[in-house]
Amino acid sequence: MTHDAEAFRRTFLDSPVGMAILDADGRLDAVNPSLAALLGSTAEALLGRALADLTHPDDRPQHRQVVSHLAHGTHDRVQLQQRCVHATGDVLWTRATLSRLPGSPWRAVVHVEDLTEVRRAHALVEHHSYYDRLTGLANRTLLLERLRVSLEKAATSTACLFVDLDHFKVVNDSLGHEAGDRLLTEVARRIQAAVRPGDTVARLGGDEFVVALADVSEEGAAALLSQLVEAVRQPAVVADHEVVPTVSAGLAFGQPGVTAETLVRDADIAMSRAKTSGRDRIAVFSADLRDEAMVRLSIESELRVALREGHLEVHYQPVVDMATRRPIAYEALVRWRHPERGLLLPAEFIEVCEEANLVIPLGEFVLHEACRFIAARPGFTGKVLVNVSTRQIGPADLSGVVTRAIETHGIDPARLALEITESGMLVATQTAVADLRGLTDMGIALLLDDFGTGYSALSSVLRSPVSGLKLAREFTLRLGDKSTGDRISTAVASLVDSLEMDGIIEGVETEAQYRQALAHGWRLAQGYLFGHPQPEHLIPGARGATP
Repeated sequence: MTHDAEAFRRTFLDSPVGMAILDADGRLDAVNPSLAALLGSTAEALLGRALADLTHPDDRPQHRQVVSHLAHGTHDRVQLQQRCVHATGDVLWTRATLSRLPGSPWRAVVHVEDLTEVRRAHALVEHHSYYDRLTGLANRTLLLERLRVSLEKAATSTACLFVDLDHFKVVNDSLGHEAGDRLLTEVARRIQAAVRPGDTVARLGGDEFVVALADVSEEGAAALLSQLVEAVRQPAVVADHEVVPTVSAGLAFGQPGVTAETLVRDADIAMSRAKTSGRDRIAVFSADLRDEAMVRLSIESELRVALREGHLEVHYQPVVDMATRRPIAYEALVRWRHPERGLLLPAEFIEVCEEANLVIPLGEFVLHEACRFIAARPGFTGKVLVNVSTRQIGPADLSGVVTRAIETHGIDPARLALEITESGMLVATQTAVADLRGLTDMGIALLLDDFGTGYSALSSVLRSPVSGLKLAREFTLRLGDKSTGDRISTAVASLVDSLEMDGIIEGVETEAQYRQALAHGWRLAQGYLFGHPQPEHLIPGARGATP
């Protein structure tokens, strides 16, 4: 054996890459240990077998064509990717390089590299580029691709459902992100099961899901959405807690010329309408909703400017002692001095403020204004009541914001009271309640606003760190009906008295309402009968105030 032949033999046997010698009949004349191991066999067992027999059946025609090129001398070297079959039956992806050796009859040396893991990694990357990792649903990219295909094929038979999980943040904050992920996965499963096999269900991130429907009528899409909402609404156990998930959902239909992105946006707009209408609802997109969305976007933009340039101001409405009608406290109420539309009340912008997450800087502004108001009136010993949103509590560090405002203006914390709605307290997380307790520990009073509208049990009131409550104006309007209105007013006034809380009846506008409230046992009241909200300079007690 020549030196070159011995060197080839050693290289052949020791190579970490699978190698073989192919004879003129396309059979294995020599096999190295690496190729035998790759195929789950031994070199002895492979000798004499046709390489085509070890190739996946679907790839054999390509393999035989390559061998034919080498046999006829059309090519001296050919490289191809093909699947081989392991002894266990598993499929291996390989890259085979066949090089014709000189001489006659023809022979070839074969190098076989294992690409299985590389292919798997590429497939995983490709999967992640089209699918959501948590739920396995399609992601935005795949959703839009399939919507484009459906719209091009038949725009008017295409529909889009936009589904947002209600109060998901409560689950995340109270039970933890792992529990939240489990709930998202379960909701994804329910949505997938509720729609048709060919429909595309996608998760856009967070708690938002979108379904692309093709070949569907408007009635069929609406029926599917109703079915989906009902399927999601069934109880689920998450972290040993039973929750009943609900969704706010929007439905939009394709039109000639509409893009996939626009259709998703339209469904999103409809979903937002469902959410602002009270959640656990369905809304269908219309051009009017788009116009409203544009107006809301304009309001949001202008509101950001107002916050930055000082177009917001705080007015103060008195809370009076029923016996004397003298103010014993004031509620701080924000107003927007719009350069074109004049003075705007919160009802015209606070919802947009909440959605745009501007309520946090807005709330901080009102807190500082209220503290400044208190500091300017050292002779007035009553409290100033400030409304806070659930968005300001917990992660937004309300206690830190309040502490800084108090320290900046040098006021007594006992002069400040915070109001949170009853419905807001019901969805407050443990973190939020702890934040509120930290404030009450400082001596700040906490009042439950709009009491009677949140359907809370009495036990929830006793568990929360509140020191008072305000009866919702809906009940004040029913005073004197000698029925439910009077009974509720009397019962809540008695409850406040027995719990030694501060109780305020809101919305007193007439002398008749005043007399009824007084007879029911209310000691404190607020309403237009005693005074409208006024700018700070019209409130007595500070230097520069109008007498």
